[in-house]
Amino acid sequence: MKVIKNINNNVAICVDDNGHEVVAMGKGIGFSKPPYEVDLSKIDRTYYSLDSHYVTLLSEIPEEVIDVTLEIVEKGSDYLGVNLSRTFWFSLCDHINFAIENVKNGLVISNPMTNEIKHLYEKEMLLGKWAINHIEKRLSIQLPLSEVSGIALHFINAEQMTTIGTQKDEITHFIDDITEIVESEMNIIIDRNDFNYSRFVTHLKYLLKRSTRLNETNSENVKLYDEVYEKFPELRKTIEKIKLYILAELNIEPSKEELLYLVIHINRFCTRAGL
Repeated sequence: MKVIKNINNNVAICVDDNGHEVVAMGKGIGFSKPPYEVDLSKIDRTYYSLDSHYVTLLSEIPEEVIDVTLEIVEKGSDYLGVNLSRTFWFSLCDHINFAIENVKNGLVISNPMTNEIKHLYEKEMLLGKWAINHIEKRLSIQLPLSEVSGIALHFINAEQMTTIGTQKDEITHFIDDITEIVESEMNIIIDRNDFNYSRFVTHLKYLLKRSTRLNETNSENVKLYDEVYEKFPELRKTIEKIKLYILAELNIEPSKEELLYLVIHINRFCTRAGL
């Protein structure tokens, strides 16, 4: 297999013997200057027809985070006894990298769903605990305990990918409407293929699932929300419109804790747009 472009030391874009482009992963395969031939025995994983945003993700995330995520996914697949999709680890990798960035920036957010997950998904929570311990051991970075449930949620979501058509339509409608509110109020166009949007959609899905418990709050998150709300006054109108929309759709007013997550996601969209 011929390497035609290096993404990092362990990931490269290659061309196989049939002339098909493929993203290949393997220890040190992207170390030399392309083009060059790489032995198939050095390749651990290959991805054909990989979306461009996945390739971008691979180039932006540190290699050590990619490596530790792959180890967590392998452990999780064996422990849970499930065949996870070949691209599942991309979303988990993005989440873990995002959590690491938050720690480095001194931003710690508790997960309002932790208690609920703890009672309903004991195995996934144990996996999440193992994951953050493994990250600390491998990367010398201590993630907050809230990431136990954060990582567990990714595995839970991967296990529950099948959704009946009616539910899917309702979820799509909910997500599309809130996305349009953000775009209209912030005067931006959100890239639906960007991982920032994937992260935003994932949060909205969980928000929708736990709509009967949106009034539960954590005092530290409320305090952080008030600080962020004051820091980004341009987001206030957008958040207020989203609050009214959720109230109208779900007949429940979202808590400051829930809105804090939305503020962070929206701010990331604006940063991407250069605002």
